[in-house]
Amino acid sequence: MNSLFTKLIKFFTQTFHSPKGGAGGGLVHAFSLIRADKLFSAIYIAGTAVAIASAMVVVIVLNILLADIAPEVNRSRTLYLGSIYTKESDKENPLFLGFSTEAIDSCFSKMKCVEVATGIDHHKESKYVIFNKESTKACNAKAIATDHNFFRLYDLDFISGRPFSGKEFRGAEHVCVITDRIAKMFNVGKAGGYIYMSSQPFRVVGIIREVSSLLKRTSADIYLPYNLDEKVKEDGQEDYWTYAGRVDVRILLKKGYSRKDFLSELEAIWKHYNAILNSVGNEKVECEMKVMSHFFEQVNFYTSDEDFSYKIIFMLPFTLLILIFLFLPAINLSGLVTNRMEARRPEMGIRKAFGAKQRTLLKEVINENLVLTLCGGAAGWVLSCLYISLACQSNSLKLFFVDRRGICEANLDMDMFFTPTLFLVCFLCCAVLNMMAAFIPTWRSLRKPIVESLNQNR
Repeated sequence: MNSLFTKLIKFFTQTFHSPKGGAGGGLVHAFSLIRADKLFSAIYIAGTAVAIASAMVVVIVLNILLADIAPEVNRSRTLYLGSIYTKESDKENPLFLGFSTEAIDSCFSKMKCVEVATGIDHHKESKYVIFNKESTKACNAKAIATDHNFFRLYDLDFISGRPFSGKEFRGAEHVCVITDRIAKMFNVGKAGGYIYMSSQPFRVVGIIREVSSLLKRTSADIYLPYNLDEKVKEDGQEDYWTYAGRVDVRILLKKGYSRKDFLSELEAIWKHYNAILNSVGNEKVECEMKVMSHFFEQVNFYTSDEDFSYKIIFMLPFTLLILIFLFLPAINLSGLVTNRMEARRPEMGIRKAFGAKQRTLLKEVINENLVLTLCGGAAGWVLSCLYISLACQSNSLKLFFVDRRGICEANLDMDMFFTPTLFLVCFLCCAVLNMMAAFIPTWRSLRKPIVESLNQNR
């Protein structure tokens, strides 16, 4: 590794260093060449910027959908659970149910490969009217009804206070966590104040920094416990279906464990549960588990077999789009470089006649195009941020990520843009554009005989 790093440092040093008395150009000479032909440089930078910005918009969208970004920092280790109950007498109409808190406490939380198991009651995830009793202010707000483990799965940024505790959750206390926007709107300066929902007072135990509505699994205006004392049954549900309910379960796997490990450990537990169902019920009931990773849950591939081919199917359009955005401008830039090299052939012929090596001249042109590409890459990065920021003001992009509810905004944190992966992608895009637009036409031009180059303008 150290040897490779040393070679890379040596390569870039030699690339940008101008040796004494040599004909090759360094970084300063590259900038002088760029200033000498401002129109070419402007077109080159603009073309590179648009190409990289277009590709980066696609990459940023994928990053927001799939990558581990705050507060959803555990996406790669998160599983989403669902269940399908089918009665023998009515196989055509299966019941798509969630789980009960008993399933979370007595089953999922006790599994060896599970670090955190949390539940979200989506039946309560709706618009609440929040108001302050001392004023006439009121607004509709999106609420997430969950348990205390939600705050272990997701890394929410607490400005004041704390998450509600397990004791408060089990006691179905009227406590909540709100965003800084709600706190500011209703003058809740710190944890300990009260807000009212449906005429019920809720004590604010924590205030968090608002989560962008683009992160639909964690974005809300208020987070509150669902009521454990409320006995919930779906249509046709029997008392002995102790694991059935309406709570969606999310699992955080321990490090080193995979979805396959979870399924292997769950298999025996679920067989036992199915056996109990059919031993105490009046008719045969089959319960099937659906376990999806974040990728498959995000792209709505409802399949029990998470085959790699499904990922390829989903990623293929995005990959082709990125390649189109990169290669079409690169071909145009290659044509610009070809025309410019044709115009500089007499200059290159004279320098070759005075002893300049082909490798030195090639490095000079590569330096110039590398500087242009890096400038275009930086401009493209800024342009991509501008694209997304403007698009976030449109309802179409908001609906692409999430059904718009509540008052939280589709704001973008820097973490959504500046990650090592995105930086590497941007750098590779610059390198691809540089090689395609500069190396091939330059190499072909410099291989022509000196006499032919000198007679170019005759």
